Amino acid sequence: MKGILVRAVWKDIEPEDNIFNWDIIDEQIEAANLYGKKISLGVGSGPNSPDWLYTMGAASITYDIPFEGTIPVPWDGIFLGQWTDFVKELGDRYQNDTTIQLVYITNSSTNGFEMQIPFQPTPDYPSLGYSDQKMIDSWKTVVNTFKEAFPNHYLTNDFHPVNASDLVADSIYTYAQTQIGERYGASAWWWTQHNTTVYPAQYSLLQHSASNNLFSGLQMAASGTDNPDTFGSGGMPEALSLAISQNMCYWEIWNNDILNEDFESLLENASCSTVTSTVQSIPNPEILIFPNPASNYFHIKTSQESIPKSLQLYNSTGQLVQSAKRQTTLNVSGLPNGFYFLKIELISQVIVRTVLIVR
Repeated sequence: MKGILVRAVWKDIEPEDNIFNWDIIDEQIEAANLYGKKISLGVGSGPNSPDWLYTMGAASITYDIPFEGTIPVPWDGIFLGQWTDFVKELGDRYQNDTTIQLVYITNSSTNGFEMQIPFQPTPDYPSLGYSDQKMIDSWKTVVNTFKEAFPNHYLTNDFHPVNASDLVADSIYTYAQTQIGERYGASAWWWTQHNTTVYPAQYSLLQHSASNNLFSGLQMAASGTDNPDTFGSGGMPEALSLAISQNMCYWEIWNNDILNEDFESLLENASCSTVTSTVQSIPNPEILIFPNPASNYFHIKTSQESIPKSLQLYNSTGQLVQSAKRQTTLNVSGLPNGFYFLKIELISQVIVRTVLIVR
């Protein structure tokens, strides 16, 4: 065990506007240092937002599925202003802390740490004027804030469908990867071998992320000790084996599973070796793809002004859906919205870029 996931909540750290209780995190850092461990830090808002936020007039959503709660409307201006102010304060205090290795990008969501929003909320989404674009814009604002607040840490966030759509997750993965670069990777806080088919689009995001960095991670969806049936056949050990087979080497495992003698041999001997894909994205781009997202055409411009030898577009499941030779434009007008991988063959190298089709 290399470290500990520390989960804290906004309302405890900022119980009153601009009054902060940093002891909650400081004590965890002190304890981690005592045992020579590192920290992944997640601070949740959502149902754990402070009451004074609503006194200021922030719009809210209430719900009772899968449990009762109230969250700020994610695209509400008051919420976004106060939340981003809090994240800046968080960064000012901890951006140079070396015990904290990774920071979770969090937004207003059902539990404040993951990406999903409530089912059947009050008011309902049509009344709130919901759109995927409003959610995307909210997440972009939050991504930008965490990027600036924590320039020295790895950053990640969980991915779920949002209001039964994969567009938000696809868009934010592409955006964060572009904006943050090699410090960014995807996470899944729903990991079971069963949920890889429940969330296939998000599973594809995680697979792509794991091919490019060492810290794309997963959190076991439940305790293998208390709820083995959650994982399906093979239980938690099989879920861990699946992660290893996919080169996902950062695992958050429940505490009582770590202490369970039945899992002791499994966890002591589990090892993971990330592999570098034969075709990589490079951090210093030699190509420009525009527009991205696109609705009808992707245009490709190389730094050497040369024409690519070939263009190949793959969907999130790895199927080739479009190709062209000796062209700088790719027609995608007949393809559905979603997240794709564009493979560009140049004279001396092959480059893969993440692209998005949106209409």
